[in-house]
Amino acid sequence: MNDIQTFQVAPGVEILWLPTTKFHVARLEVNFVAEQELNSTTSRRLLANMLQRSSAAWPKESLLSRQLSSLYGAELTAKTTILQNLNVLSLAISAPVSYDNEEIFSAAQKLLWECLLHPNANQAKKQFSQQAFQIEQTNLANAYAGIADNYSLQASLDLQRLIYQNYPELAIPAFGTLTQLQQVSPQQLWQQYQTILQTNRVIATLVGDVDQSIITQLTSYLQQLRAQQQSVNLQMKSLLNFTEEPLVQQRQEQIQQSQLALAYQVPARKSVLQVLNMMLGGDDQSLLFQKVREQAGLAYSIYSNVNSYQQIISIYAGISAEKLAQTKQIISQQIATLATEQLEDLLQHAKLALINQRLELADSIATPANQLLLKALNPRIMIDDEHYLQKIQQVSLQDIHQAASHLHKIAEFCLLGTEKAKKEKVNG
Repeated sequence: MNDIQTFQVAPGVEILWLPTTKFHVARLEVNFVAEQELNSTTSRRLLANMLQRSSAAWPKESLLSRQLSSLYGAELTAKTTILQNLNVLSLAISAPVSYDNEEIFSAAQKLLWECLLHPNANQAKKQFSQQAFQIEQTNLANAYAGIADNYSLQASLDLQRLIYQNYPELAIPAFGTLTQLQQVSPQQLWQQYQTILQTNRVIATLVGDVDQSIITQLTSYLQQLRAQQQSVNLQMKSLLNFTEEPLVQQRQEQIQQSQLALAYQVPARKSVLQVLNMMLGGDDQSLLFQKVREQAGLAYSIYSNVNSYQQIISIYAGISAEKLAQTKQIISQQIATLATEQLEDLLQHAKLALINQRLELADSIATPANQLLLKALNPRIMIDDEHYLQKIQQVSLQDIHQAASHLHKIAEFCLLGTEKAKKEKVNG
């Protein structure tokens, strides 16, 4: 990514452009960056959904979809992401640069800015359209209702709340909560939309082989935003100092399959954490999958993931309640195995798996777009594939032994299936 071009439009408003012929489309993403705040988490997600699905020009989702289809399958997406101390609201469009001598991406960019600068408001332009608002509010409420049947996600969210109990703004999921959603009105959301345009840092990322005229066009659109944006940067959150004994919580539900969620903190560099996680529970060759699921038959599912920012590895398992103690024991044994045994073959497999994952992700245009955003938020970060592959290859078995020996269990949450649920299943 040595070809990145940066343009400073105004204080707190910038463009990062990666010219590349690798993809058959180009992608523009406009990111609004602010400090992550608990009370605005849900409304920012609701706003992202509103901007994605309708606008003043296309007040129904069907009309907007038809317009996107006319641009040879252009795709408009929106999301919110919590990155440590930051909340990023993103609106992105991907489209062909041109087709049959017709300029497509210029029209696609215009569509994005129509949705962003001229949203689906009421006639007085003082609130969002009541009908569009209710549709998106209902859609988000239905998504929350779906969590009731997703016990694995429930356990993950409860573990997150346990870890971040001193930081409620990080304990909340990026998609928000039903309680907050019910408190948002079309007027309040409109006011927040205006505040975001006026105060958030704006980072526009552009990936693709586009003409310089696209940059000129983009600059013109960005200049319509008031140049009063915050200067916010990515900062690491220091978690509470965990004691020797982990934080433990348990909740009972009338369900068949219990859910176990464990969190371990380990001081190690990012590449070591990633390899360690892959060896522990990152794929179907990992120790947890092979020993806990395949050989012992204790878990319906088991895997681990890594939070490199906080140096946390989390383990999730779907198990029977009576197998809880045995499962935790074998998990501890596998961590001890990583700290002591000569697992050279597993180490090499983990490295290869990570490298293949990286190369597969590189085939998606969203990947370099996200890397450009991270580069803007932290200029010191190294984002090129060559540097990543080099760091992964440098991880040694000694690095794994050292890191695994310092894995410190900091939290445990268990969603425990009750005996009543089992009896009901049998009787049913």
